[in-house]
Amino acid sequence: MARPNHRSPRMTGAKADDDARMVDRAVTVLARSTEALVRATDEFTLLEEICRIGVEVVGYRLVWIGYARPTPGKLVMPMASAGAARAYLDHITISWADDEFGCGPTGISIRTGEPCIITDTETSEVYRPWREAARRFGFRSTISLPIGDGDERIGALMFYADQPNAFDPVTVRLLMGLARNLAHGISALRMKALHDQTARDLAESEERYRSLIEMAPDAILVHCHGTIVFANPASSEVFGAGPDVSLVGRPLLDMVHEDSKTMAVSRIAEPPPGTYVGQYKLTTLDGRVFEAEITACSITFRGVPARLLTIRDITERAQVQEQLLQNAKLATLGEMAAGLVHELSQPLNIIRLAAEGALMLIERGKATPEWQAQQFQLVAEQSERAAEIIDDIRIFSRRDTTPLQVFDAMQTVESAAEVLCRQLKPDGISLEVAAATAPTPVRGRRVQLEQVVMNLLNNAHHALRDGKNHMPRDWRGQIRIAAEQDFDRLRILISDNGPGIPETIRHRIFEPFFTTKDAGRGTGLGLSVSYSLIASMGGRLQSLECASGATFAIDLPLVANAGPSQMTSMPPCAPMPSALGNGHILVVDDEAAAADALAHYLRALGCRISIAAAGDQAWELFCKDPADIVITDLRMPAGNGEELVEKLREFDPLLPIIIVTGHLGATERLTDTLQDDRCAVLKKPLALGNLGELIARFLQPPGE
Repeated sequence: MARPNHRSPRMTGAKADDDARMVDRAVTVLARSTEALVRATDEFTLLEEICRIGVEVVGYRLVWIGYARPTPGKLVMPMASAGAARAYLDHITISWADDEFGCGPTGISIRTGEPCIITDTETSEVYRPWREAARRFGFRSTISLPIGDGDERIGALMFYADQPNAFDPVTVRLLMGLARNLAHGISALRMKALHDQTARDLAESEERYRSLIEMAPDAILVHCHGTIVFANPASSEVFGAGPDVSLVGRPLLDMVHEDSKTMAVSRIAEPPPGTYVGQYKLTTLDGRVFEAEITACSITFRGVPARLLTIRDITERAQVQEQLLQNAKLATLGEMAAGLVHELSQPLNIIRLAAEGALMLIERGKATPEWQAQQFQLVAEQSERAAEIIDDIRIFSRRDTTPLQVFDAMQTVESAAEVLCRQLKPDGISLEVAAATAPTPVRGRRVQLEQVVMNLLNNAHHALRDGKNHMPRDWRGQIRIAAEQDFDRLRILISDNGPGIPETIRHRIFEPFFTTKDAGRGTGLGLSVSYSLIASMGGRLQSLECASGATFAIDLPLVANAGPSQMTSMPPCAPMPSALGNGHILVVDDEAAAADALAHYLRALGCRISIAAAGDQAWELFCKDPADIVITDLRMPAGNGEELVEKLREFDPLLPIIIVTGHLGATERLTDTLQDDRCAVLKKPLALGNLGELIARFLQPPGE
């Protein structure tokens, strides 16, 4: 007969009281922890507070919170702890990996996301690796609660009691609620910390950029549809505004020079994507003109789309660069000098042979009028040929101060090729230029593109000529120029069949002062300057890899909706007027032979001629006997032509003046400053037909 189980009512009541106290303490822990969560401003202070509440309210031997670290090792790092047995954590290793140190309650709860309860550390097989330490620190039961769910699991919250079976189901539910609240609290505090850090970073960034903008030496402007809405302090200095003058509210175009206004209007109307860098001519509020480099990008300013501009005054840099460009041009001309001398000697030789042959046959009475006319025609043609060569030199060597313009790129390339074509023939080198199938309008400066092409052709010429000895006997040097158009881009290819560019130096060929030529034959500036010139046109110059020879590509943006460029060409030789009446013409030239020859021609047309050998003498003659037209040279020993023109213009602004000069720089300068409907600038050597037509027009009364 089984013995009945008689429980003492006192024992049963005591157990119920213990359970009730356990639940009460768990409720208090949950409530106090919730208060701590509400007040918390810092994650790690919160963790310490939760551990302290667990020890002080319930009397647990140890409460600690560990965070699960990622691989390798997957260790659980204690972040906060409280209790008399805190030293326990110094004697154990805990991980959340599936290994010996991760099979305890902490590792299991982190891996599974479920609470793990050890009711008695003395009998639990799971707790065997830590049993000795538990005895030493007085643990008999423990619970581990996961913090967070799934991939967001942070770690675990552990409670250690000094009695077995210290965690009943109600207590477990309450502590699980605490762990969930803790996970939310940690997440919220981290978000707040991230927000606060972001706010601090943003404030520091704003302060940093504000300081950069305010202390920047360059002008920094923000405009919306062309109206300035922000200007940094340096803008006032760059644009000459006084301390009491604000740039905000002003139209941006008011500070753009007329030469750059068309381009600026198009950029404001249709801002280019990304970061744009360009050069513009700007004006200050007091009227000073300066060259500026502008870097622009799109931003949002006070909630409105806007453009940020960084404006740097590059007047000095532009002057240095202009001098560098001029030096590079002159260096190229120096390399071409021998060829140019040969080119000029050819027409001069023909002129001399024709002239001396004609004189000899005239003396012997064997020169028929028809034959003499042929010889004079030959002399005129060869003079024109020499004039073309001089024009090529004049155009190439002049300083380029023209504004940006739209021009036909391939026509410019063909013009540059014609200059060098004659120099290639003596070395047996052929030049082929493939004509473009359509207009190729680009924006920039025509002379600068000519300079680039001539430099590349000159380099190819030298490479082919110098490499000839290393080629097969039947080899012939060839240079080819071709164009490829692709929507809004133009590619100009200049290739040769020479030795090519070694791979070891290809990356250096655009460096300033790098050259492979012998000393005295190259400055090392040609390709570097050419690269800068093409970049200033919004393009790119590069060396392409090819099977043989060398190939350079010039990539340029095409201008949309541009008609064929109006290319300036030399006027046709006009027929000699039959007569110019009895107009009085003053001829001023220190070269007596030139003055006499011109006077003889004009007298034959019926004009009355006065001749002066210098500017001072010409002014005296004019004061005594005013002329209807003055034809003057520029460079003369006593009183130059410019001073004479100044006096004549003061005396009579409508007096017709024809300036004849062979000076390379004066032609363009005088054309810009003096030429109008009563003043003309002609280049030497002079075409008499053109001169006669001009005189006939000038002898007509103004306005007819």
